[in-house]
Amino acid sequence: MEEAIVYFIFIVLLIGGSYYQIRENPATMTVGTYGVFIVLFLSLGVLYFGQFDRLVWYRFGSCVGALAVIFGLLLLFSMSWYSWKKSRDYLTFMAASIYTVALIVTSYWQVMRWTLAWLLFYFVWQFMRFLISSLVYSVVTKAPKQGPIVVLGGGLVDGYKIGKIVDARIRTAVTDAKLMSIYPIIIFSGGQGEDELVSEAKAMRDWAILTYQVPISKTRLEDKSRNTYQNIKYSNQLLKNQAFTFYTSDYHVFRAVLLAQKQNVQAQGRGGDVVWRYRMTAFLREFAGVMSLNKWRHLCLASAWILIAWLINYL
Repeated sequence: MEEAIVYFIFIVLLIGGSYYQIRENPATMTVGTYGVFIVLFLSLGVLYFGQFDRLVWYRFGSCVGALAVIFGLLLLFSMSWYSWKKSRDYLTFMAASIYTVALIVTSYWQVMRWTLAWLLFYFVWQFMRFLISSLVYSVVTKAPKQGPIVVLGGGLVDGYKIGKIVDARIRTAVTDAKLMSIYPIIIFSGGQGEDELVSEAKAMRDWAILTYQVPISKTRLEDKSRNTYQNIKYSNQLLKNQAFTFYTSDYHVFRAVLLAQKQNVQAQGRGGDVVWRYRMTAFLREFAGVMSLNKWRHLCLASAWILIAWLINYL
């Protein structure tokens, strides 16, 4: 009975802490930390208070461990792949390959096997924090009551046409704009890529005017940016540090709001819908981007994580 009371109090504290964090600032990975612990302890509570025998515990732990290792490898190589695509960083991909070979070669040595595997658990832990934080942010963020608003650009089809993903961003922004008592200024943000015939900003504004009857007098162009960081930076400069709401794809909102916080920009994000079959790979890419925001911190934490795992197994 006492164990159940302590367990209940602990769960209530976790839920209360997560609620407080969401009220204070939902755009943080701390929300995901609370979420992971809540899910973990609820799962353990079901096993413990459900009076399952040790065999069930063992099978549960083995399945979770095996899935974590497999998923951790997927996360490791996805981060390496997107790092290579973005900056041609061969070193990261080589490190991931060497790590995988070491994991296989030392699999017969229990101490090294579990020590190396714990690094994969670290990636899974970070991904679950990111996923929960992203989902919670998308749920708690409401449509703004006033402008201005900014639509972040994406790639153009055939160099000049708006595709479905960017159209969803524009449609969501215009829908929110029409609900405001005063129609807001809409900034379309995106420069012209090497394979594009016009700037993304101009293409988006023309599409919004033609398709959604957005008044041209209410539009502004930010056509210098080449990435999300610059989208936020240059739009903020155009608005002279005025708070705004930006619109991007739903999977991209959380990383974008973290980039805004990194620049001390007052902005919240809203997302346009994207088909589910595209979201998994997109979330992996976004996770790689979020991890790259604090590379040295993750390097230190991952090293400490491995050292602790080695000491536990060795001792």
